[in-house]
Amino acid sequence: MAEHAGVSISTVSRVVNAEKYVDAATRERVEASVAALGFLRNESARTLRPGQRTATIALVVEDLTNPFSAELAHGVEEVAAAAGYVVLLLSTGRDALGDRDEVREKEIVGELLSRRVDGVLMIPGADDASGRYAALAERAPVVFVDRLPRGVKGDVVLLDNVGGSRRLTRRLLERGHRRIAYVGGDRGSGTGSKRYSGFRAALKAAGVPEHRELLHFAQHSSDEARLATQDLLALADPPTAIFCDNNRMTVGALLAVHRARADVVVAGFDTVELAEVLVDRVALVTYDPVDVGRQAAGLLLERLDGVDVAPRRITVPVELAEFGDRQQVHR
Repeated sequence: MAEHAGVSISTVSRVVNAEKYVDAATRERVEASVAALGFLRNESARTLRPGQRTATIALVVEDLTNPFSAELAHGVEEVAAAAGYVVLLLSTGRDALGDRDEVREKEIVGELLSRRVDGVLMIPGADDASGRYAALAERAPVVFVDRLPRGVKGDVVLLDNVGGSRRLTRRLLERGHRRIAYVGGDRGSGTGSKRYSGFRAALKAAGVPEHRELLHFAQHSSDEARLATQDLLALADPPTAIFCDNNRMTVGALLAVHRARADVVVAGFDTVELAEVLVDRVALVTYDPVDVGRQAAGLLLERLDGVDVAPRRITVPVELAEFGDRQQVHR
C-alpha cells in the first residue's frame, strides 16, 4: 500500500485512520491506492491492545454433516453466548482416501495460532506427533472433546466409550447372540480403540471368541459401512448381531440389513435420528451431545476466567436404548 502510493507506512496509517496533518494531495493519492488495492481495515485488530480479548472462541470438529457435530456446536454456542462469546466453527474434513485430513487440520491450527481467538475447543486426532496441539495450547486455552491426543496434557470431555461398548455387547450376549460382528472406523484413534476394547472385554468375560471374518475396520462413511455389512450378511454363517462403533456406521448397517430383510440386530454407539420409528431391531448407546458441548464450553470459560488447576477430565455417562419388537436371537 505505502509503496503503491509512494508514501511512508505511517502516512498510510494516518490517512486510513482519518488523522490530521496529511496534505490534501497526499491524502488523495493514498485514498486512490486504497481504492485500487481493495484495502479493508481490520477493525478488531485495530482496536485490540496486547492482552485484550476478542470475545471469540473456536470449535474445531471433523465432520460438519455429522449430527453429533451439530448438536455439540449447539451446546457450545448456548454456553458461550450466555457469557458474551461468539463461536467460530471450523471443520477438518477428510482427505481423498476417507481419512482425517491432516493437511487441513494443520492449516486450521496454523490459522488459530495467528488469529486472536481467546480459546479453542477441538476434536483432535489420535496423537500430537507434530506438536501442533501443544503449540496451540501455549497460545490459548484449549479443551479437547471426545478424545485426548497422546502426548498432550489438557482439559478433556470424554464419553464412557469402554463402558458403553461393554454394556451394549453384554446386552447382545444376554439376548443369546454369539456371532456378533463389528463394523468400525479407525481402531487406532482414541475413541475407536476404546470402543473396540469394550466390545472385546464383554466377549472375553462371556467366554465367547472373536471371529476374524466378522471384524470390519477402517470404514469412513455410511456407504462403506453398508458395503461391509453386505459382505457380512453374505457369509455362509452370517452374524446374528452387528455392533457399529459410531452413528455413521450404524446408519450404513441399518440400510444394508433393511434392504436384505435380514434377521439381524444392529447395535451402535451414538444416537441415530428416528431410531424409535425403525421397524428393524436396533440397540444403541445413547448420550446427549448438547450436554457434551455445554460441559466442554464450561471448562474453557473457566480457564478464560483465570482458573489455574491441573488438567481436568470429565466423563459423560451413557445409557442403553433398544428399539424394535424382537431383540432375542431366534435362529
